[in-house]
Amino acid sequence: MTEGSFRIQSLARGLAIVSEVAASDGELTAAELSRRIGVSPQTAYHLLHTLRQVGYVEQDSSQRYRLGRAIPALIDGYERQLAPPEAVIRRLRKLREVTGETCSLSAWTGDDVVLIAQEPGEHSVRVADIQVGQRGALHARAAGKILLARADAEKRDRVLKELNLKRFTEHTITRRAKLEQELALVAESGWAMDDEEFARGVTCMSACIDYKGTDFALAILAPTQRLKENSDQYLAALKDAARP
Repeated sequence: MTEGSFRIQSLARGLAIVSEVAASDGELTAAELSRRIGVSPQTAYHLLHTLRQVGYVEQDSSQRYRLGRAIPALIDGYERQLAPPEAVIRRLRKLREVTGETCSLSAWTGDDVVLIAQEPGEHSVRVADIQVGQRGALHARAAGKILLARADAEKRDRVLKELNLKRFTEHTITRRAKLEQELALVAESGWAMDDEEFARGVTCMSACIDYKGTDFALAILAPTQRLKENSDQYLAALKDAARP
């Protein structure tokens, strides 16, 4: 954590502690947490005392920290606020029924794209179930590309400036200029493809649903060979499901 990076540094440090506790198995002591977030043991103690008072962490009998009683309400609120409209979910299910492939739905959360729903494929060989909450890698995911292409210029530029163009496979786009060229083509065509750019052997195509002013990225994920063999059919089904 860089000094002066946050307006209210104690708040940022407290949230960092909650994140570390959440990522652990409930085995961290105050001393271990102080080292992980880079503060003195005394500062960590005061932060933990406050977090215990408001219910975000608690201690077990061995003085190790775990998440507290206030966390379930946050989880419930997060899931409720991210829950897509039923009308959009029906389109996701229809796409899965038509293609038999694993299909997903993603949306903006701040300046990141988060997978908010998925329907598992019906083929014996299919893309494994995707965890709801998956985020990041906008340059390598078809859903990220379509949402970036549709974003206003200011948001797109802001996101691209902060985006880590990490290489996931040999096909991943890792240069901003090339990514911007592809986004221009995506904006023109109205759909995006991730051709083994995020995971080897998996190809994905995505189009956008504009539902009451909110963009949702609808995507088909399939083994590369099968998607390419059925690309025309799948693209037609995708466009149909995304049609206003």
